[in-house]
Amino acid sequence: MNPLQLIVTVLVLLILFTLINMMMNYVSRRDGEPPVPLKRKLWLVPLLAAFIIVPIELFSILYAMLFRVTDSAGQMLAYNSGGVLLSLPLLLLIGFLIFEGLVHPIMITLLRLWLRRDASVYVKQTVTVITDSILIYALASVIPAVPVGSWLHALIIAVFYHLIEWVLIGIQAWIQQRKRAKAAAPG
Repeated sequence: MNPLQLIVTVLVLLILFTLINMMMNYVSRRDGEPPVPLKRKLWLVPLLAAFIIVPIELFSILYAMLFRVTDSAGQMLAYNSGGVLLSLPLLLLIGFLIFEGLVHPIMITLLRLWLRRDASVYVKQTVTVITDSILIYALASVIPAVPVGSWLHALIIAVFYHLIEWVLIGIQAWIQQRKRAKAAAPG
């Protein structure tokens, strides 16, 4: 790994660690629990980051092996025989986190101001998919090793990511509904 790759990788990991730390603080405040102690955060934050990074990197290596992505012209973000820690999926993940926390709320707020009322869930999801498609297309344009050829390809990838999200949200809602039903049932 050259020095530029190392610096960018460290910056990406710092951003990821910071976002996980902020999420832990938010969840503990929201649930009314005491804040997570620093000693626990020192091992928990890297462990949670590893649960995010390791599968993404494994899928990136699998993608590179299946589609023969090569390190042409010394691209810093392409997978080569030595491997690179920083890849398009990791950049997409961080982009999605930034978009989810910053861009999507701004877009929904502008939509509310424009419509002068709250938008439906479907309109909000449509805006989210379109902004994520723009993110995917922009990142793929910067990284020539990734074959995203058109807006349609970026839209399909964004819809695929959101389908996974919607399925996971549905499973979580189903589990919570079962827990509530068990708690309410006389036993």
